[in-house]
Parts: sequence; C-alpha cells; structure tokens
Amino acid sequence: MLLLVTELVLRARRTTALFERDAVLLDRRGNRLRIPLAAIETVRTGGGSRRRVIEIVLTSAGATPVVHTLSPPSATAATAFADAVNAALPVRDAVEPRTDGATLVTTVSVPPRTERKDRWTTSRERRAQWAFGALFALGTALAAATGEWVLVLLWVTSYAPFLVGCALTHIVYRVTVDWWLLRRRGITVLAVYKDSDYVGDVLVKRYSFTDAAGEERTFSGGGRLVATDPERIEVTYDPCAPKRRATRDGPVVRTLSVLAYVLLGLPVTAVTAAYPPVSLIVLLSAL
Repeated sequence: MLLLVTELVLRARRTTALFERDAVLLDRRGNRLRIPLAAIETVRTGGGSRRRVIEIVLTSAGATPVVHTLSPPSATAATAFADAVNAALPVRDAVEPRTDGATLVTTVSVPPRTERKDRWTTSRERRAQWAFGALFALGTALAAATGEWVLVLLWVTSYAPFLVGCALTHIVYRVTVDWWLLRRRGITVLAVYKDSDYVGDVLVKRYSFTDAAGEERTFSGGGRLVATDPERIEVTYDPCAPKRRATRDGPVVRTLSVLAYVLLGLPVTAVTAAYPPVSLIVLLSAL
C-alpha cells in the first residue's frame, strides 16, 4: 500500500517547518536544516499551557537527544503536524539501537525569494507611485485653493527636487540597513579573484567564495587586497540574504564614504522627510 503524504507547513515565530515525504525542513533565520525521518525519534506536543509547543526529538545513541522546538500560534496545527510526522516515521523496536540523529541532519540552501514583476513595475513600486501622485495632487489643490499662483508654481517646481531627495533617501536607508545587518550577523570570508569583464567602459573584477551552505557565490567590484597570487579580498555577506554583501575598502575610501554619508546623505534625508509636512502646513495656513 502506497502512503501518500501531503506536504505540511507549520509556521512559528522566526521558524518554519515543512514536512515533505521523507524529511522535515526547518527554516530559521535564513538557514535551512534538513532532518530525515530516520533521524527523528518522535514529534511531541506540550500539554496544558504548552499545547502550542512542538518538539522534534532526534534519535540518540545514549546521550541527551537534540530537540528542535517550535511555538506555532495554532495548537490544532501543531497537533496535526506532529501526528503526520509521527505516522510517517519508520517503525522501531524499543530495544533497537539508535544512531545519533544529529549526524544525519544537513544544511541545505534556501531557495531565493523572488518577487513577481508585471509588465511595468512591482506592486511596491506602484504603491509608491500612487502615494507620490496623491501627495502632488493634494499639494496642487491646496495651492490652487489659496488663489496664490506663486504658491502653485513653487509647489510644482519644488516637487521634482523632492522626488530626487526621496531617491537619495532610499539609497541612504539601504546603505544603513545593509551596514547594520552585516555588522550584526555578517560572515566574513576571503574571496578569490575569478575573472574580469567590461561593464560599458569600466573593467569590473569578479571574485568567488563559498558560503556557509556550501554554495559558490561571486562578488563583483573591488576592495582592499589582503593577499596576492591568487588575488584575494575580504567579503562580508549576510547568511540570511546572501545577496547582501560588502567588501572591506582601504582607509581613504572608508573615510570618504563616512563623510558622504554624514555630510550629504543624512542632511538630504532630513530635508526630504520635512518637506511634505512643512509644505502642507504652509499651504493650509495660506488658505
């Protein structure tokens, strides 16, 4: 008799468990563990106030077994997941020797998350366009309601620089987020020179490195050399988002980057953030 197992997904805080035909996949903080059914002793749920706690207990040769704990929001979902996994576990005698299940657990690469794009833009970009359009229409209507065409002209001509400021603010935001996340959880490796290619008229070097999941990745750009023959640079990447990466530059480049961030990026961000409320207050006061 062929047992058909429906894939189950159990979502908990910062952890997702996926039950496939012969394994349980645990996604946690960007890392994916593959736990084969042969490595699982049992899956149990808590009782009483711990009904929503689920524990995946691995087999053990005698020592304390490894336990992976999840806390999903639904006790019903937790029970259904535990029952499904337990029903698929291989039948074992109580006296049968156990292997160390932790040695059977492997780390596999997480499929990249892709955002579907339509013919023109993503949904996030469309929402931003609607927001900017609504703000422009609101400001134009208020300026026209004042009867002062000078205010209308000022609002219309200043909106384009505001949009440029928004673009620069987005860059500052991304730089800040990348810096913070790489500093908090980044992994630094030595990337080895692979090849070079022209992007337009600029020669861009490519370096390769292997991430914690064993997948080879490339970094395009330059950085401070830490070794030659072969040429190597330091690259820091985020294991939760491997496309987020940065290289360690020399002291001159780092100094110029900090100055540009402090003297240009932060002031532009502050002015851009203040523009909508200040402008609307001025227009409302002129009514």
